Amino acid sequence: MKKTYPYKTLAILLVILAMVITACGGDTTEPAADSGSESEAATEADTSSSGEASEAEAVTLKFVICCSEDDAVVYNEIFDAWRAAEPQYANVTVELDVTPFAELFPKIETSVAAGADFDLFQADGPDIKHYSYNEVIISLDKYFTDEEKAAFLPQTIEEGSYLGTFMSPAIMQSCSLMFYNSDMTDAAGVQPPQQLDGWTIQEAWDAWEKTQTDENGDGTPEVWGLRWGQGTWTGDYEQGIIRRSAGERGSPTYAGMGPDGITFVGYLDTPEAVAGYQAYRDMHFGDRAVTPIESIPDIFFTKQSAFIVHPDNAIGTINRLYPDGDFNYGVTGIPYMEGGTELCHTGSWHFGVSPNSEHQDVAAALVKYITGHDGARIWYDSLRQLPARFDLLNELPEYNEYPQQLFAQGLEEIGQPRIQTPCYTEYQQIHAVLLQDLQSAEELDVAARVQQAATDLESACAKYKGWNE
Repeated sequence: MKKTYPYKTLAILLVILAMVITACGGDTTEPAADSGSESEAATEADTSSSGEASEAEAVTLKFVICCSEDDAVVYNEIFDAWRAAEPQYANVTVELDVTPFAELFPKIETSVAAGADFDLFQADGPDIKHYSYNEVIISLDKYFTDEEKAAFLPQTIEEGSYLGTFMSPAIMQSCSLMFYNSDMTDAAGVQPPQQLDGWTIQEAWDAWEKTQTDENGDGTPEVWGLRWGQGTWTGDYEQGIIRRSAGERGSPTYAGMGPDGITFVGYLDTPEAVAGYQAYRDMHFGDRAVTPIESIPDIFFTKQSAFIVHPDNAIGTINRLYPDGDFNYGVTGIPYMEGGTELCHTGSWHFGVSPNSEHQDVAAALVKYITGHDGARIWYDSLRQLPARFDLLNELPEYNEYPQQLFAQGLEEIGQPRIQTPCYTEYQQIHAVLLQDLQSAEELDVAARVQQAATDLESACAKYKGWNE
């Protein structure tokens, strides 16, 4: 490729906690080559894990994954390849605990605290610091040399590390841009720019309105202008982008949180951020509403919206649902608030080893294979989403060409990790309820509601004071 690319009520809060996900930048220079001491440690770990697997009659790993049996099929393909490539693990059995999306994140933390004996788990990148602080995950530093860590994109290293310790690698990365149905945009006389530097939200709004249709005049469009986000949940990954984009790079609005990881007043509730939240609300309410209040499943893929903000795995979905190629689409940059900064949130599925595991070395070896070149390639061939590794990203020809080239470019140029704090899980709860209120409450003082959320966040996160000192 031309460039080498180096992620209401207490009841509602509990529901939102169960709904955290992704489906996802630090210094862009690659880490230094491995030191001898760390290489020796990694070699010793590999030897230990090999001995454990080969000397025992059998080793059974219990693996908590999300989210469906379709994912389990891909995992089992990876396990078969692992056992074939590394025969010392030929007698390792992996038992999958396929956990529904709504139950995954609380299950990991509560199960470890209760002494559950699972060995490894799948987790969203921003939650790794939360798990690390709460000792729900072990360090994987001794299993990865510096050279092996340098194979991952810098956002992946940042998201998977805690206080300089590498805790968890990722199998893929993420950057959401804006897809459009080109048949609908052509019919409306709209021409989105086919480049990363796209529209502001204010410019895009005109296109959303022009492509929205209500042919029977009942007030409910047959085709909506926009779906901002994947439509299965309301959270930080996509909906949190709008208010951050209202700030200039380096500003409190853009940062979204203080450097101590627990300060939100003066960051989440700046005038610029409030304007971003107001824009999100206006997408759902008022004379210029362009998106439904209640999420419509697969709204873009069933041709019920003209635009959608979504990661690049939408391409695989389109190809699967329309194998004859009769879904015409394009991709443009993700819209951002006027006067602010274009950005996409990064981060996706990471893997951790439980401190309760009796087979930590073998579990770590499996994590290394899953997130290594060969395991990640099997995953990519099934899901078609941005890899988390330089080698895989650079060898895939589709990331040299439009439209997928825009996602690789976006990851490098505008990709920013979601806020990095051990309070991320609490942040997701409170922030998601704020977003739900913005998109569904009939009467709402937006500025006051945002200020309340910032105050609530500081109360919830105060227990982490001093975590990064």
